[in-house]
Amino acid sequence: MLDHHRPSLQTRPDLPENGGEAHPRCLEMAETLRDLFAAGGGVRPKDLVGAGFTWAEILEFKDEASRLATESSTRQVSIRPDLMADIVEKARQAIPNRLPLPRDTTQTQALTIAWGKYCAARGALLVDPWPGQRERCILVLSAYLDRLPIFPTIRKAVLTAVEETLPRVAQ
Repeated sequence: MLDHHRPSLQTRPDLPENGGEAHPRCLEMAETLRDLFAAGGGVRPKDLVGAGFTWAEILEFKDEASRLATESSTRQVSIRPDLMADIVEKARQAIPNRLPLPRDTTQTQALTIAWGKYCAARGALLVDPWPGQRERCILVLSAYLDRLPIFPTIRKAVLTAVEETLPRVAQ
């Protein structure tokens, strides 16, 4: 008599008990989708077949694997607030679209305009250096720094550090 309930020699993948976890083959397909997309910019079903997936697996897991691939490829990027050294460096470079923003500062239109005025004053000083331009440049930077939530000692240190890099102008 044949025993129809003998154990199989083939190992079976552990399937998730609850519906919250994805099938191991779905996770593998998600990783393959990410790799193929990074390599070629798009994924066709025949690419997945070439990677070892069957048509049945593709039909069963394509939506869930795509969602998992997108979720694992997306990350939240947050920019750290500028420290004093960052503020000094940005003020020395005076690039209009790189305004210093320390902690607890949100970029507003007024702040952007004030920074743009400083960048213009700094550019004018480099093009036509004379004592009035240098003083104006320092005053405009001071006005910008007054809008930031920084301590007066930091404000003074930034002004001193930037003033040292401004061209010296003799009368």
